[in-house]
Amino acid sequence: MTTMFRLTLSNIRAHTARFTFTALAVALGVAFMAGTLVLTATLSRAYETVSGNALDGTDAVVRSTSVITGTDDTEVRATVDESVLATVAAVPGVAAAVPRVEGIAQVVGDDGRLLDDSQNRAVPLAMAWSDDAELSPVELVEGRAPAAAADVVIDRATARAGDFAVGDPIRVVTPAGSDLYTVAGVATYGGADNAAGSPVVAFTPPTATDVIGEPGRYDAVAVRAGPGVGSAELAARIDRALAGTDDVEVLDHDEAVAAAKAESGEDIGFLSTFLLAFALVALLVGSFVISNTFSITVAQRNRETAMLRAIGASRRQVAWATRLEALATGVVASAVGVVLGVATAVGLRALLGGFGVDLPEGGLVVTASTVVVCLAVGVVVTLAAAIVPARRAARVAPVAAMREVAVDRSGRSAARMAAGAVVTALGIVALALGLGGGGAAVVGLGAAAVFVGVSVLGPVIARPLSRFLGAPLPALRGVTGTMARENASRNPKRTSATASALMVGVGLVVFITIFAASARASIADSVDTAARCDWIVDTAFGQGGLSPEAGEAIATLPEVGAMTAMRYSPARVDGTTATVSAFDPAQIERTVDLGLTDGSVTDLGLDGLAVHTDQAEALGVGVGDTVTVELAEAGTQPFRVAAVYDTLEPMGGFATSLAAFEAHGVERVDSFVFVTDADGVSTDEARSALRAALADYPTASLLTIDEFTQSRAGQIDELLGLIDALLLLAVLIALFGIANTLVLSVHERTRELGLLRAVGMTRGQVRSSVRWESVIIALLGTALGLAIGAGFAWALVRTLADQGFQVLAVPVAELALITALAAAAGVAVALLPARAAARVPVLEALRTS
Repeated sequence: MTTMFRLTLSNIRAHTARFTFTALAVALGVAFMAGTLVLTATLSRAYETVSGNALDGTDAVVRSTSVITGTDDTEVRATVDESVLATVAAVPGVAAAVPRVEGIAQVVGDDGRLLDDSQNRAVPLAMAWSDDAELSPVELVEGRAPAAAADVVIDRATARAGDFAVGDPIRVVTPAGSDLYTVAGVATYGGADNAAGSPVVAFTPPTATDVIGEPGRYDAVAVRAGPGVGSAELAARIDRALAGTDDVEVLDHDEAVAAAKAESGEDIGFLSTFLLAFALVALLVGSFVISNTFSITVAQRNRETAMLRAIGASRRQVAWATRLEALATGVVASAVGVVLGVATAVGLRALLGGFGVDLPEGGLVVTASTVVVCLAVGVVVTLAAAIVPARRAARVAPVAAMREVAVDRSGRSAARMAAGAVVTALGIVALALGLGGGGAAVVGLGAAAVFVGVSVLGPVIARPLSRFLGAPLPALRGVTGTMARENASRNPKRTSATASALMVGVGLVVFITIFAASARASIADSVDTAARCDWIVDTAFGQGGLSPEAGEAIATLPEVGAMTAMRYSPARVDGTTATVSAFDPAQIERTVDLGLTDGSVTDLGLDGLAVHTDQAEALGVGVGDTVTVELAEAGTQPFRVAAVYDTLEPMGGFATSLAAFEAHGVERVDSFVFVTDADGVSTDEARSALRAALADYPTASLLTIDEFTQSRAGQIDELLGLIDALLLLAVLIALFGIANTLVLSVHERTRELGLLRAVGMTRGQVRSSVRWESVIIALLGTALGLAIGAGFAWALVRTLADQGFQVLAVPVAELALITALAAAAGVAVALLPARAAARVPVLEALRTS
């Protein structure tokens, strides 16, 4: 083994450039993973620090146990009655008990726009001020506590961003309306400038109840223990005192901190999973590059391997030599990747910030687990990618290995054809099962199997596809075109492995592109189908919705013929997780086409429910039947099915009246307002009147139907841009793999190139043949990626038809651009290999053995 170790070191020293390029493919993928884990750890530390500091003086928290989660993962927790505060305050050992009232409030800048109007910004926090410094998460750094109804305290980050000083007027938008306040003070939250990225506004307790709360109800009660009373003991005493109170729970200090961290951790967990998915794609693509590189080098070392076998080296020793080189590559590459991961984390934070995602400030956190996991993953991926090349090196017979050039018969392997066909067939079956009702997860599994199957079949299909894609070259480029086509097709395993890396990246880009185009088309189709109104007042996600006062102001305008607000709430309908919408039954059909198939919505009242046809079928209910609807505040209530409708958006699966929402304690915040012009009113007249009514509500966007569709398409395009940016690394690694393969191939063909130059081929022709070979490989990977990505997109859109994806859109121009860019990239990555090939000295090449 010592001998093989020395041999491995010698090989690495002799081929430093090859070792470096191979390691780079691993390092880039590991850097992405390390950057994601560093960013996640950084965000977790920031949230945990703020959460811990905010609860530092809190020994117990009393809150409701009634929590409802909607289909979009929106969570609503019920409030507790004000009587709970009095009960808690009377418990022996309680030094102080203060009510918590929390909600959303928006700060408006001097220009009349929200201070932070990004679509993806952190949800702002509004709260009631507490004079008990131990129980208050905010700490004054300037000014005083709010005393008058028009006083507010804002966080230091907001004061800095809006250039607000103590005593300045400030406009704040709440569910109760848009009003002017005075900045009484500036504070920190949990020791930070804001609440981990969220701006903070604190009102006096009475004002908070009026603008973000509900009279007689609190979001929670925070408790401080007296001297000598521990947190756990205090919580136990409060729990016994509240034994007769339904739907409340008592958390001690540690449980309260853990709950706060868990809530923030859900968002971090989603972000981490989202980013890690792209890191794993990059590592997968890198594994293709690694495997292909080792396969080429093993083939090029056939004579060296034969000499080792001839002088007594065993198959195991030959295999271990390749494994040791892979181990060295993995260790070095992973270490470099971890170091680069710190810079990657900075880049990811900047990238997400550029797309409007608010993240808390703080220094980067590199944990031991991040280093260990990334080193382990990088080494394992590299070793796994080298398994087949190592086995191949060990199996070559000494005499057969004496050939100068290895013969690639992979394109004629019956076993490969059978294995690839079986895996691909299983993937197609899974796709069919997913389309038949198995769901998106089954479709995704099928798509992954097809990817694997096509990769296994790669050498079988690479030769005919390469010849097909390169067919025009002999006529267009003459002998160089012919050579490029033959070189791309004569080693199908190498060509397919190189193209497969690009296939993965391009396939995902194509899938996302078609899926996004289908989402845009489906939204446009659903809006065109449902809209009977002329205007939609939209409130962007994360901006707190719109005060009902705005809709009430719109309703009084003579230019308005009909209007209804639309609200949403998480619920459970007959035990099924759902989101229920609410509207004005008297106005809805003048603004939205419900597509009623049975019943009527005019008499929804306080206990009527309209049900979408798909949900009605799933629950087995119809008009006249009774279902249970569980809401956070009201608990479980019986509702009668009053109507069945066929238009999914904007109602969703279930709908009731605004009056029912208010009767059952759902927060009075509008998500949309649909407006129809009065007869004889022009568009300009209506726009002017509506803008005036919404002047004090910067959370509202007044849009025509076409503008609303374009706005939603813009949000999809923004997400598409982020995903494409994250997939770019995988594509770059794949292109790097093409360049690496060409460099190694040029080295392998040194004697061949010398012979061609000797018989008259010019340097320009050599460069051209290498460049066009690269283009063929790039187009092969692109063609396979186009086919698989488009097929997956079609299957997923079909599967999600019941969730609003009614239209499959194929953006031909964008797909053509992807193909053109792939061809151009093929030329670009071939520049250095082509240059190296052209510079091979003729006499030296002819002397090469």
